[in-house]
Amino acid sequence: METAVEVYKQFLSVVPGQPDAINNMGVCLIELDRSNEAIKILSDAVDIYSRDHELLNNLGNALQKSKRIEDAVARFHSALDLQPNNITILLNLSRNLLRLGEYDRALSYLEKARDLSPENANVAMVDTLALPVVYNSAEEIVTARERLTSKLAEMENQTWKIVDPATTVGQTNFFLAYQGANDKDIQSRVAALYLKSCPDLAFVADHCRPYKRGVGRRIKLGFVSAFLGKHTIGKLFQGLINGLDRNQFEIIVFHLGPDRRLEDKYLASLSDHVDHFLCVSSRYLQARMTISEMEPDIIYYTDIGMEPVSYFLAFNRLAPVQCACWGHPVTTGIPNVDYFISWQIHEPKAASQHYSEELILFSGFCTNYHPPSFASSIKGREAFGFNPDVNLYVCPQSLFKFHPMFDDMLVDILRQDKKAEIILLDGQQSNWGRLLKNRFSRSSVELTKRLSILPRLSSNDYFHLIKLADVILDTPIFCGGNTSFEALAAGKVVVTLPGQYMRGLFTSGIYIQLGLEDLIPNTPAGYVELAVLLATNAKERIKQEKRIKARWTLIFNNKETVFSHEEFFSEALAAAETKI
Repeated sequence: METAVEVYKQFLSVVPGQPDAINNMGVCLIELDRSNEAIKILSDAVDIYSRDHELLNNLGNALQKSKRIEDAVARFHSALDLQPNNITILLNLSRNLLRLGEYDRALSYLEKARDLSPENANVAMVDTLALPVVYNSAEEIVTARERLTSKLAEMENQTWKIVDPATTVGQTNFFLAYQGANDKDIQSRVAALYLKSCPDLAFVADHCRPYKRGVGRRIKLGFVSAFLGKHTIGKLFQGLINGLDRNQFEIIVFHLGPDRRLEDKYLASLSDHVDHFLCVSSRYLQARMTISEMEPDIIYYTDIGMEPVSYFLAFNRLAPVQCACWGHPVTTGIPNVDYFISWQIHEPKAASQHYSEELILFSGFCTNYHPPSFASSIKGREAFGFNPDVNLYVCPQSLFKFHPMFDDMLVDILRQDKKAEIILLDGQQSNWGRLLKNRFSRSSVELTKRLSILPRLSSNDYFHLIKLADVILDTPIFCGGNTSFEALAAGKVVVTLPGQYMRGLFTSGIYIQLGLEDLIPNTPAGYVELAVLLATNAKERIKQEKRIKARWTLIFNNKETVFSHEEFFSEALAAAETKI
């Protein structure tokens, strides 16, 4: 691919401005994860050839890769104006409208695409799995879930052919987990449909059949993720990866995507601590080959479901033992994922019913988390435009975690505390905040007047905001993970409401580890009562913050999880050899 780019550069130096060459070079740059370069050359070409739908479509793809989704949608619309019945453009537009949270608009284009090409499996799958990002109501959750299961049943009764689904479908079932239900059946059915439609997903690496570990060598343990840098996943898992015994384990990090170590200190630090750090192509088939060539004994997927490449890699048998875990805390439904690793303090009773994998429940604590450092002095409230007299409730969660049932709890806080001001942070897409504000405007006048959504903040400003808060609000149904650790590291109380599944029990599990179960309310009313008490009663707030700080050593730099993983990895690999 690099060679192709150079060939196109040479050609364009002789024949400047040739649109086909520019278009092909742009596609190559996108595939090489050099999307900014692709945007530059394709944008320049579109300025000249404004009616070239292929240039516009590929510019949209490059913008999407750079997470400039609103800009991508604009380009796909322009391309569609020129080619109204082009299936590729319709599908690209629909996928990006879904990323923006424009659910109904996306469905209208998907319906048109299905009418034009009813046998197109990629369109059918995107249409089937389409979900809102921000729900208008609890009723919409029910309707969207029923639509998904109905469409899934229709697809199960037909024969489809999908090639390279990481590219052609290009998305996962990520947003399903935020509805707040048991997703095991749906996840398993989706995985079965993919396997039926794309048998190549059942690939088995040569070293896995039959498997026999070499005598006297270390266990080759591979971590697969696109997010082990400056990201929630990186912060949650680097302590585990760096802490594993190198006398027992040969550690391989398969980083999905381009090499960003120069600008990402987390990635740079990680690469210094492991035996092999490989930047793996975000092209699924190339990634599969790279991983299988390293012949790992165990693969640990930290966040299956958060992006397409690792999701579809997990279908393959690339190691004798393959594990998923709580980076994205929902079952994968994938047959070749052998184990889901979790913790007793974070799971409800009968938790195994929520997983297609064999559930491994460790005792003790979940992560070797290294807390962030906070500046000794913090910005004043005026720096953020806050009234100094208000009681500041900060909920720093992603906006797609705001289940409609949370609205009434927020309203109750505002009604019980007349000095309350609730602060949220804007999402990856600014449209998510607009959608949530629209929902709030239908729910309550208080939410429109005394709730603000701040623009996305730098890391420093984010930590200043957390320190300024009187109380941190957790989201019910799907609670915080890294955000809870960061708030607790700032000495703040995080008010949480335990959910039915692991994804709603993480923060409460931290309090169990701290021995502070009295800070876990059991009802929405109890949540509101505790939040208001802490925000309005400085003496009580300081008391509880001191209790948290006194027990920091129980949750920070706790290597218990490292030892639990080491023991499990050895036992699981021995079991895999026995099976053979």
